[in-house]
Amino acid sequence: MTKFYILSICLIFFLFNVKAQHKAVSFEVNGLKVILRQTQKETVSMSMYFRGGVMNYSPQQAGIENLALAAAATCGTKNYKVTDYQELADEYGIRINGSSTTDYGTISMDCISKYFEQGWKLFSDAVLNPAFDKSEFQTTKEKIVSGIYQRFSNPERRIEQMSMQSIFYGSPYSTDPMGTDATVKGFTADSVSHYYHTQLLNKNKMFLVVAGRISPEDLEKKISLAFASLKAAPYTPVAYTPKVIEGEHLVTEQRNLATNYMNCVLNAPAVSNPDYYPFMLAVNALSGNMFHEIRTKQALSYAPGARIKKQQMPYITMYVSTTQPKKSFHAMAGVFRSIKAGNYSQKFLDAIKKEHRLRYYLHQESSSDIVEDLGEAEILGGYQMLENMVANIDKVTLSDMNTAFNTYTKGAIWLYLGDEQLGREAFK
Repeated sequence: MTKFYILSICLIFFLFNVKAQHKAVSFEVNGLKVILRQTQKETVSMSMYFRGGVMNYSPQQAGIENLALAAAATCGTKNYKVTDYQELADEYGIRINGSSTTDYGTISMDCISKYFEQGWKLFSDAVLNPAFDKSEFQTTKEKIVSGIYQRFSNPERRIEQMSMQSIFYGSPYSTDPMGTDATVKGFTADSVSHYYHTQLLNKNKMFLVVAGRISPEDLEKKISLAFASLKAAPYTPVAYTPKVIEGEHLVTEQRNLATNYMNCVLNAPAVSNPDYYPFMLAVNALSGNMFHEIRTKQALSYAPGARIKKQQMPYITMYVSTTQPKKSFHAMAGVFRSIKAGNYSQKFLDAIKKEHRLRYYLHQESSSDIVEDLGEAEILGGYQMLENMVANIDKVTLSDMNTAFNTYTKGAIWLYLGDEQLGREAFK
């Protein structure tokens, strides 16, 4: 009883905090789009987003954008030498990071509200005037190359790479945004600086997302002063053509592992599509049932499940790691057929909706999470999708779920990493 009371009080506190926040607003400052969510928090977070991701460069340049943004955030600026930049960031607890994903890149800043002035100066200078100090650039590059090796050796990361490469084979969209060790090692500070200034620093492909205790008027003044020299160049947004998976295919890779990794990838609707929310809830049902059947009942895997890969061209993946591939394959297929048949109740749907509402409200407690969620929503169709998410989830019916799930799950690619002989036998 006491535990329930404490949890209830915590939930009320979270809901009060979220409701006390303003809705996000959008405005332009000299042609730069800005999205602001005012909060009552003691922290300020912001990210400058760069549209395009892997579609901005050729596969032969894989990793150049991720390295460019990481270096812009760490290798000094026109007005701050590397040592000064790092000392100021440490002194005021300012965190500035840069990276790129499949669909977009960011330079992000987090600090406490008390030191927002100092954080803004470092952040705006990192975006507009990165110096790409050669010594620090080399250090940054070496860290990224080390991360690439670690990703390849991590079975979960590797099978995710295999998924993207299999679904989008022949398209730049299959490019790993981190690049390969060979491509990244070939980049120089000068080549990366050239890419940043000619391909990324363009207000037509940029937008800024901010969450914190600041008014639109004050933020507009800061942006107007700091980014007055930011130039605009022609930019045509990428037109994405979803890859439709048809039939069933098997892709395997031999790897000596203690346990084997199996994924099944299937199509999914775009996040901006009305089918997305009923489809997402059906995938939640799939994931929960997989865990119950494969982990709880049959003890074939430690953490089986299913999730949506949210991106411009999304997909879902069912995943399991196991020493018994054949049994696991049949168990996965059985759960999948059950969900396609609509074997879930209204009570189950109500519970999933409640879980999503709670997860959403809890996620809104972090300024950096608010910025990430708003920015991702803007990339995938518009930041307003985040504001309307709970209402759209509440509208979903059992019939909506079943229709959406069956519409998009007509073909599949099975991925297997581990003992290849066992894997091929499992899928016979």
